Amino acid sequence: MVVSVPREDEEASDENAALVSGHRRPATYTMMDSVEPHDDAVVAAASSQAGAADHPSTDTLEFGGAAADDASLLSQFHEDAIKQAGLGTFQMLLLLVAGLGLAADSVEVFVVFYILPSAEVEMCITQVEKDWMGAITFVGMMVGATLWGNLADRMGRRRTLLSALGVNAGFSVIAAFMPTYGTFMTARFCSAVGVGGSLPVAYAYYSEFLPRSDRGRFLSGLVMMWSLGGVYVALLAWIILPRTGLQVAEDSSEHFSAWHQFLLLCTLPCFAAIAGLIFSPESPRHLLEAGQDVEAMLAYQRIFKSNSKKGAEGAGQYQLSELELPTKRINGLGGPYASSSPGKSVLADMIYSLELFWNSFVQLFCSPHVKLTVTLLVIWISAAFGFYGLTLWFPEYIRTLRDLLYSSKAQHVFDKTYFNITFNRSLENINFSGSRFISCRFEHLTLSHVLFENCTMEACTFANVRSSRTLFRDSEISKSHFVDTDLWWGNLPYKKNEDEETWEDGITSGRFEHCNLVNNSILSLSQGCHLDFDYNLHLQDIFTENLVGQLALLPGALVCAFLVDRVGRIKIIGVTFLLAALISPFIWLLDSGRAIIAFESVLNLFFVAGWSSLAIATLESYPTHLRSTGFGFLAAISRLGAVLGFTTFSHLLRSSRGVPAMLSAACFAVAGFTASRLPEARTALL
Repeated sequence: MVVSVPREDEEASDENAALVSGHRRPATYTMMDSVEPHDDAVVAAASSQAGAADHPSTDTLEFGGAAADDASLLSQFHEDAIKQAGLGTFQMLLLLVAGLGLAADSVEVFVVFYILPSAEVEMCITQVEKDWMGAITFVGMMVGATLWGNLADRMGRRRTLLSALGVNAGFSVIAAFMPTYGTFMTARFCSAVGVGGSLPVAYAYYSEFLPRSDRGRFLSGLVMMWSLGGVYVALLAWIILPRTGLQVAEDSSEHFSAWHQFLLLCTLPCFAAIAGLIFSPESPRHLLEAGQDVEAMLAYQRIFKSNSKKGAEGAGQYQLSELELPTKRINGLGGPYASSSPGKSVLADMIYSLELFWNSFVQLFCSPHVKLTVTLLVIWISAAFGFYGLTLWFPEYIRTLRDLLYSSKAQHVFDKTYFNITFNRSLENINFSGSRFISCRFEHLTLSHVLFENCTMEACTFANVRSSRTLFRDSEISKSHFVDTDLWWGNLPYKKNEDEETWEDGITSGRFEHCNLVNNSILSLSQGCHLDFDYNLHLQDIFTENLVGQLALLPGALVCAFLVDRVGRIKIIGVTFLLAALISPFIWLLDSGRAIIAFESVLNLFFVAGWSSLAIATLESYPTHLRSTGFGFLAAISRLGAVLGFTTFSHLLRSSRGVPAMLSAACFAVAGFTASRLPEARTALL
């Protein structure tokens, strides 16, 4: 590369001149030229680097002095270049594109909670399988964040984000058509692996188009887009999905039921992000780091043209070219940007690639990054454990409260005799005790939460009966007929007669617990899956709770956007997480659905402000060649925290409210106090 060198008489006057001044003469970057005189911290760092051998810089420890100087110079060059390119239309459009990628992440997280009831009925899955359906998403996201986060530092942000979202979109569509549990789970895992990379890569990608002074404010906009993804999926569920358990059961008989349509529409943010990325440039900061100078300058020029007012006089032309880039550059800085494999075979190339992949993670736990990584690890996993645990606990506890209220309103019938009565209207929430049913008919109805205890049924007929949470306990049933019902016997301990459709006398289980069955006939009894699905589900409560919770994230993101560049990242992380810890004990006082929703809204506001600042601080704390790798690793750890939170809090539904209150308070307190150990990086150059 040809570099213009200034004359001695010009050098002194132009030593600290910024490239944004509009000088047409190329400038030469030295270590001191790269320092902005108004930033004492950076001046001190540059002076320390000028000391060379006695005080090696962070990057010097990794790549050697020349590469470290190169990285610092490139960071300053990139900052000056972005400043001259301007802040405007381009960054707003890219915020929409990258934000849609994060919205796809939000959709992937929350979509499973909406489809679980429908999938349970249609696929006839057990409680363990339901739990895995939720967990598989986070397991896939862990793999995806680790994989694509690392690849983004080596292959480029845009290309990696495109491939990750492409995998998510393709397998999400496939999952919508999968008819069995195994195939559906496989497709869901693959789609989660894809979208898992969107969080670290989208953050790293968008941050490298922003000047330092506005970086925090604009990155907070990504959190707003993430929460809007949750709002989108909640509204879509409200419009498309059935809202009661009975409607879910009826919808499951459709050929392409509502939840499959819902899954297809949930892929729209992902496809929109892919379309936008096709027309977006690669990160110029990554291109500089990889030694692709011409491509980087073209990206800067494109930003400049997009932000300049078309047709306006004096808009001018972009003032920089690759001639201004630092001299004596090490192409690619070594490390993750080595040009080619030293091997001479495909196997050697594969081994070399795996070594590069592994070495990137090793660097996170080597000096000088190990202390930073461990500190961030504690904050990410503790915050995710508390937040996602409560995200599961809140709707489930609302459901528990509703079930308790429902049970308390049950109608009780004692010692009553019914003779030759036809029941053709559905029975719900009734307990019959010591009653007799003689020659009665139960036809074309639904039995929901009905208990027959110590009852006698003689010569009765059950025809076209559907049941939910209905039980015959310690009763005697004789000479009765069951035609097209789902009133099923459990693992039958007796044999069926070969000559007639009758059952041997016996005591059995299933819907009939410790009942004496004598000479009953069964015709076309429902076979296969015997799922005791609860028709008393009110899914609109879950939709409302999630919608309000997601909307509450928006003001939290706005608070972060307003304060993050004024107050600093670390103070916001510490204060908001500690505030979340202080209000968490009030969970013990929540005794109604409305109180829970109101409390969750306040908690989400605090949490998202802290989480948004944490994401920004994480980005700024790692050098370019580790930025996406480090963020991806921590995002993967947060998914592990989410799985642990789900598992732990799911076992606390029947316990005292004080247990989840204290546990979540402890998690947020750990995150808040640990944040004080982080360095403030808002003045850092990317």
